[in-house]
Formats: sequence, structure tokens, C-alpha cells
Amino acid sequence: MALRRESKKGLAVGARVQFDLGGRNVVATVIEDRGPLGIDGVQILRVRLQVAETDEVLEFEIPATDVSSAA
Repeated sequence: MALRRESKKGLAVGARVQFDLGGRNVVATVIEDRGPLGIDGVQILRVRLQVAETDEVLEFEIPATDVSSAA
């Protein structure tokens, strides 16, 4: 049974987050909490981003310090 972990910022799997990507503010979904793998133990999140103009879906990792909750 998988446990639902929350990162230090309270961003659990399934949470919606926002961040700057190429000068645009985008919203993505957290799909995995990778843990404190970044420099100085920064939490790393794997996110899924649906590109609005196309049917393309991007998945990538981003430091939790670079995102905020998208209410």
C-alpha cells in the first residue's frame, strides 16, 4: 500500500502547483514526491503539465522551492 507523503511545503501528490516557465505562469499537477534530492536537501517534485495549445503532456522534475500552491 502506497503512502501519500507530503513534502516540507505541504505539496502532496495530486496537488496543483504554479510556477514560471519561459516567462509564463503555468499550473501543473504533482505526480511524485522524489524526496530531498536537490542541493542542500531541497525537495524535488515530479510534475505533469498539460500544454493548453496542444494535446502535449510534459512531465519533469522541479525543486519545491520553485513552485507555489495553485489554489
